Amino acid sequence: MSYPFFPGGVRLPEESAGNRDTQVASKAHFTGHITFGDDHGRGLGLESNLEKKVALLLRYAPDTVDLVEQRAFEWYDSHGEYHTHYVDLVRQTRDGRRIGYAVRPVHRVSDEYQDKLARIKYQSASQGVFDDFRLFTEQDVCPIALHNATHLHAVRVAEPEADQAAAKVVGAMRGVETIGMLSEQIGMDGTGLRALVRLIASRHLQLLRHERISDASQVIKVMALH
Repeated sequence: MSYPFFPGGVRLPEESAGNRDTQVASKAHFTGHITFGDDHGRGLGLESNLEKKVALLLRYAPDTVDLVEQRAFEWYDSHGEYHTHYVDLVRQTRDGRRIGYAVRPVHRVSDEYQDKLARIKYQSASQGVFDDFRLFTEQDVCPIALHNATHLHAVRVAEPEADQAAAKVVGAMRGVETIGMLSEQIGMDGTGLRALVRLIASRHLQLLRHERISDASQVIKVMALH
């Protein structure tokens, strides 16, 4: 995504904060690029479709404040030999924790690989680099959470008129309401609906149940709008 910063121009996303560049193209596997963050955002490189799914899930988790990819960590094996491991994704949470993630399909998770990750987890925690280090496979992908994260990402670009109208309606909200009822009160059709979804992304609204976002979804107000 990009935003105007002077008449007739655009501002591109900031470059990736990773320690190595991801592949731009490959004949053997998926590669891609996604932009997260407010305003012009920051780019994040991807080297598998699974990485894309995990990045969406982690970035739109309620307690995430930042997500970067391919961060270098020096670790040593049982012989004391040092190696560089590039951590696929690193998530920073609201309480200040840094959690590293290795993203890999189950069929590629060997005993040797798990032993390597165990060493990285222990050494990174001992050095205070990460508070936790986890393996994320396709078995950890929740379809409902992925659907909602994809939805939140799709409507991330602000629409000021609709956002102001949604803030006014939600500001007066009491108790539990459905997204459909709030959208009717805004009265801007799909534009107003997108604004409500952005309020879920910003944690001003929260789904009452773990379900796919829809008109029938019930929400509560959890943070005041200013």
